[in-house]
Parts: sequence; C-alpha cells; structure tokens
Amino acid sequence: MTGRLYALILFFLVAFGLLALRTWQLQVLEHEKYALRSQGNYLKTEGIPAPRGRILDRKGRVIAQDRLVVDLVYEGGEVPFRERLLPLLGLSALPPVKGPTVLKAGVPEHLLPTLAELTAGQKNLKLVERIERYYPNPISGPVLGYVLQANAEQVKQGYSPDEQVGQAGLEAALETYLRGKRGVRAVEVNVRGERLRESILEEPTPGQDVVLTLDLDLQRAAEKALEEALADINAGRRQKGLPPATRVKGAIVALDPRTGEVLAMASAPSFDPNLFARRPVPQEVQTLLQDKDFPLLNRAVQPYTPGSTFKLATSYALLEEGYVSPSTSFRCSPYLVYGGQVRRNWAGYDMGPMTVKEAIAWSCNTWYYQAVAQDPLGVVDRLAARARLLGLGEATGLEIAERAGLLPTRAWKRETFGEPWYPGETLSVAIGQGPVLATPAQVARMLATLANGGQKPSLHLVKQVGQKTLRPRLAPVPGRFWQTLQEGLRKTVKEGTARHVLGSFPVPTGGKTGTAETPGKRAGLEHAWYMGYGPAEPGAPYPPLVVVAFFENGGEGSRVALPAVRKVMAAYWGISKEEAQDR
Repeated sequence: MTGRLYALILFFLVAFGLLALRTWQLQVLEHEKYALRSQGNYLKTEGIPAPRGRILDRKGRVIAQDRLVVDLVYEGGEVPFRERLLPLLGLSALPPVKGPTVLKAGVPEHLLPTLAELTAGQKNLKLVERIERYYPNPISGPVLGYVLQANAEQVKQGYSPDEQVGQAGLEAALETYLRGKRGVRAVEVNVRGERLRESILEEPTPGQDVVLTLDLDLQRAAEKALEEALADINAGRRQKGLPPATRVKGAIVALDPRTGEVLAMASAPSFDPNLFARRPVPQEVQTLLQDKDFPLLNRAVQPYTPGSTFKLATSYALLEEGYVSPSTSFRCSPYLVYGGQVRRNWAGYDMGPMTVKEAIAWSCNTWYYQAVAQDPLGVVDRLAARARLLGLGEATGLEIAERAGLLPTRAWKRETFGEPWYPGETLSVAIGQGPVLATPAQVARMLATLANGGQKPSLHLVKQVGQKTLRPRLAPVPGRFWQTLQEGLRKTVKEGTARHVLGSFPVPTGGKTGTAETPGKRAGLEHAWYMGYGPAEPGAPYPPLVVVAFFENGGEGSRVALPAVRKVMAAYWGISKEEAQDR
C-alpha cells in the first residue's frame, strides 16, 4: 500500500512538473511567438486610399478633384427600423444578398444624419466612406478622359481593387503624377469582428496637382462652337439634297504659337466624365461604349485627309526646293489634263494667272498640279521630308496618346503595296488628297511654325506638375520664304476664300480653308477644315493665337469650319459681334 501511494504521489509530481515546465515554456521561452499570434487575432492592417491629385486649368480653376462620399452597405438579414429606412432609400423591400451590397451609393448629405442614427450599432447595415473622382468643371470628355476602379491587370501591377485609375485621356496620361501613395492603419476588432479602435501607421500621400495649359473660358467657347456648327453642316446638306446630321463629329484646337501651349482642345461628340466615376457605373456608360459615332474618341489627335490645308506644306516644299519662286506664275484654269485624266479646280472658270500667294489665297488646285508636274516622282519624297519639318507626320509633343498620320513616299508605297509610285499620285498629294493624313493638332502645329517664321513649337497640355513648371520647347526649321507664306495666308482673309467671314474682323488674321474629299462619300460629305492665326500684321495689340477647326463629313470648310474658328478667335480676343460688323 505504501509503495503504491509513493508511486501515485510520484506520478502527480511528475505530471505537475511537466505541466509547470510547459507553462514556463509557453509564457517565457515562446511568449513573443504566441503573443504576436494572439495579437493577430484582433489586430489587422488596412490600406488607406490616397487622394488623386487635382487637375486645374491655367488660371487655377478646378477641373477634376477627389471628394469623400458615403455608401450605405447591407450585409443581409433583419434590420431594425426598416419601416423608416426603406422610404428614405426609395425601396419597397430589402434585396436578398449573399455578401456586402451597396444599397445606396453616394448618400445625399441631407440624409446622412438620419441614416447615421438608424444604422448606429447595427452589424449588417453601415455607412462606409470612400473617395470618388469628381469633375466640377468637366471639359471635353475625350480630352480629359475618365477613371475606373482598378481592373485585374492593374491589381497585378500593384493597385488596390478599390483604387481609381486613369483609363483614357489626361487622366491616364498623367496617372504617374496624379496617383498618390496609399497609407496604412491598424484596426483592433473583437472576436465578433466589431471594430474597437484604430490607429494610423502611415499617412496616405496625395497625388500631385497638375495645372493644364487649357483656359476654361476658351475651352467652353471651342466646345460651343463645335455644337453650333451643326446648323451650318445641315444648311450645306440641304443644298446637296442630303439627309441632315444629328450630331457634330469634329475637333477644335487653339494654341499659343509662341509656346506651343494648348489653350483649348475640344472633340465632338463628347461625354461627361462624371458618369464613369459613379458607383455603380450607370447604364449610360455602356451606351457610350457601343455608340457608333465613337464619343470616346479624341478627334483632335486622330489622322484625317487634310485637304487644302496641306497646300501650305506643298508651297513650302516647292519654294525651298527651288521648283518655284515667289514670282513664278501659273494660270489657274478650271481643269488640267494629266496622264489622260481630267483634274479639276474647285472653280469652274478661269481665275487667271497666279503666284504662290494667290494660289494659297484662292486655293487653286490647278496651280499646284502644274507646279509639281515638273518633277512628279522627285517632288513627292521632298514634299514628305519638308512637311515633316513643319510638324506633320509625327507626334506633336502632347502628353496624351496621339496618332502620327501619314506622309506618303515612293518607298512607303513600295513597302506597303509592292507597287511603284505613279506621277498622277503626286498631284493628289500636293493638294492634300490621296493617302496623306494629318491630325488637327499637327495642322495647328504646322500653322504655328509658319506664324512663328520657322520656329516649330512642341505642343503640350501640361503647364505645371506639383511645383515644377514645364518650359516651352521651340526648334528652328530651315527656310527662306516664311514671309511669302505668311502673305499668302493673310491674302486668304483679305481677298480669298475666307474674306466673307473674317475680312471685316477687327484683328488682322491669316488662314487657309480646306475641303477634303472622302472616298466613297457623296458631294457635301467632305471633311471641312479651317486653320487661322492672328494677329497677322505687326503692331496689332493682341496676343498671338492659332486655331484649327475640323469637321468629319462636315462639307465645305469655308461654310462650316471657318465660322467656328471665328467664334473661338472672338472669344479669345474679346471681340463682340457688333464690333466685327462695324468694321
């Protein structure tokens, strides 16, 4: 009996000893390990969204910014006070849900106090704050772009699923600057998942503000000029027996030729970027994406047949390459037969002998036909090289994505089609027809180079990022005949194809009309162009301005694009209708 008692006592002593040893091991030796593991059960970290930088116009007016909005989130189950809650939300019943569901996105401010009272202490119904992109002064949607929540690919790149990401236009192009750095906070919760307290471990860093070169007042004038052009487009279509257009498709670009700063860039049709920022994304967005008129397309940086605006590049090449001089004269006949084909001027009568200045002013096709027919195979390559010097066929320097256009050469045709270049093709290219393509932004850059007397600016939409101001860049272009070309542009307004609209304008301007034929389209569906600049005479007390207007299938340039440019010029220089009519 005694032996058994001693054995039992020894057993308990050993058992208690092992238990004490294990307790000591857990509380002393492995304290840090299990303390951290235990802490992880109730302490977790969360990312804090970083506000995107603001986008402002050149005068500091806010175009885009972030704002705090509140969503009402429902996680299913019974809800107290539902008889009071449902009418506030415009609901007849709570929807069946399998997880957190937004009942009301962007709760109006006047409802917040009431909803805060009704949801207080509820586990399955809560108010959740989030950051939303907001455009208090939305400019042309295709230019500004829009944001969406990060997609799967962007999440792989390091974005959070709830982070806003620029998807197009300036919002996408400036993503590197606008995107901030997310912060981190520690959140303490109990075993039921209820939040007890939180602390900031790392503050979020907002994105940088970006100041654009755009002027909101001129931007609105350009957008309005695009809209109002519909009446001019349809007036031309009625004359041609064509059905009316229902919306404008085109672009306007206005810039300071001294710096390349884009003061206005408008594209139509357009959209409100606020639509993409809303949660949930409204049905209108899907409608936009399926629209056959492509309202998301920025037509200011898309290439089109430039028509007679290209004649300035041809004139520059002919003069600089020695094919003509300022005094060289050709007769502006109503047509010319070349290679067995009849090639016509826009006017059906003989307009008499002309130099390059009159050919520009009156847009005489047959003058250019005769000039390039001297060396049709050699001219096309030289013309492409000279046009590129003026800024065509290459990126302009804009921060947004843009197309390069096309300056055809003999080598290009051989590589693309496996065919030789035919002399008659040079005649088409010389007047801006055939395969030549240019964007409205490129045409504006070309005109700025001409207005500057051979100083080619890089175009840009950004004036300042954070505290860093961007400097304009100008590149010299070789040439001896800038004054001749400027005089031709001025003569267009004083005597030629733009006189009926800008001849009495108080500011002396120069410019060039353009009507580009579109293959397969009836007469009256040409692309309409006008490029203008001013002041075109020394001593005029007005800041320099270049404006280009383009209308896809808009008809005659002098009927549609020219009045649109005049409206933008008037807005910029503060010219009223009465002032223009008094002159």
